Amino acid sequence: MGQDDETAADHGLRTQFQALLWGPTTDNVTAHLFCEEGRLVITLEFWRQEHLINHSEDAGAVFVVQIPTEEFVGILEGVVAVLDAARSQGCS
Repeated sequence: MGQDDETAADHGLRTQFQALLWGPTTDNVTAHLFCEEGRLVITLEFWRQEHLINHSEDAGAVFVVQIPTEEFVGILEGVVAVLDAARSQGCS
């Protein structure tokens, strides 16, 4: 399980919606992604103690971003195009 007091069912539900696990750029946030009526809802919560000590206003706060699904897909397609172009130029 992910968290000490988490049941197997809760762990399965939480990990089903977990998103943005991109390594060091997101290793201080817990993010979940939900689809609701044609838009994506992304929730973000800071968890690292060092961050919360330096930014006490973030303690317990859950930030919510809503974006139309098509717009998010377009952003991801743009990222893929840039990465493909970089790879074709020998960048890795």
